[in-house]
Amino acid sequence: MEKSSYLSMTFNNIVFKGRNQAYGAYVLRKAYSKNMTRAYLIATAIFSGALVGPLVESMFFATPEKYVKPVFEVVEPIIITLPPPPESPKPEKALPPATAASEKVATERFVKPKVVSNDAIIKEEVLANQEDLSKVNIGTQTIEGDLPEIPTTVLTEAPPTGIEAGTAETPDKPDVYLHVEQMPEFEGGTKALMNYLSRKLRYPSMAQSNGIEGTVVVTFVVNSAGEISDVKVLKGLGFGTDEEAARVIQSMPNWQPGRQNGRAVPVRYTLPIKFSLK
Repeated sequence: MEKSSYLSMTFNNIVFKGRNQAYGAYVLRKAYSKNMTRAYLIATAIFSGALVGPLVESMFFATPEKYVKPVFEVVEPIIITLPPPPESPKPEKALPPATAASEKVATERFVKPKVVSNDAIIKEEVLANQEDLSKVNIGTQTIEGDLPEIPTTVLTEAPPTGIEAGTAETPDKPDVYLHVEQMPEFEGGTKALMNYLSRKLRYPSMAQSNGIEGTVVVTFVVNSAGEISDVKVLKGLGFGTDEEAARVIQSMPNWQPGRQNGRAVPVRYTLPIKFSLK
């Protein structure tokens, strides 16, 4: 297919030969290709500048935001002192049945079983058989006398319980104290505790982006071995700060345990941790 020569200068010269070429149509057709090329370049430059301009400005001319390092402030521990619990009434001791002063009742002494080594020197004692024990009282010493109508047992010591008595029951867990003579302490003191928390705490990104600041109050138990357990958040801020404070407390090394009457005891400890973006 032949190329159209409608807009070529040869065609224009043939059309306008012998005519006034200063006429507007001839000038317009002559400058048409140049005007189209110029318009194409200008439009391409404007479109490219609109796309690339913001990118160049953000890369070379925008002021970069400075990183603000979060600051953690650990305040002094809060020691909550509660009044002592009311004393529970002591159970009344059972009194032995009254007997006449002149009357002696047959009684056999209760012998507590004791485990000893094979080479130990054992003092042999004659024990009453079951038939005799069913007819007399059981007490702390052997008394010869009349047989009682109803045999009873009178012992001043309470019978053993738990594993010692062979019941396979473990003793109750020790009570957790709120305040003792010597409170538990982080290894190295309060200053070392603050340094540890400043190094281990990580400001949650959600709390940082929302500008969350404040104090998270955490309570935990330092047992008699100095181990941390039963970590709870008493007062939180949300946005991940509660979980972060509990995580750091849970991962702390062993403390020096609290002591009461010179004995290591479990103590509940309360620690406020302040989150600040300054």
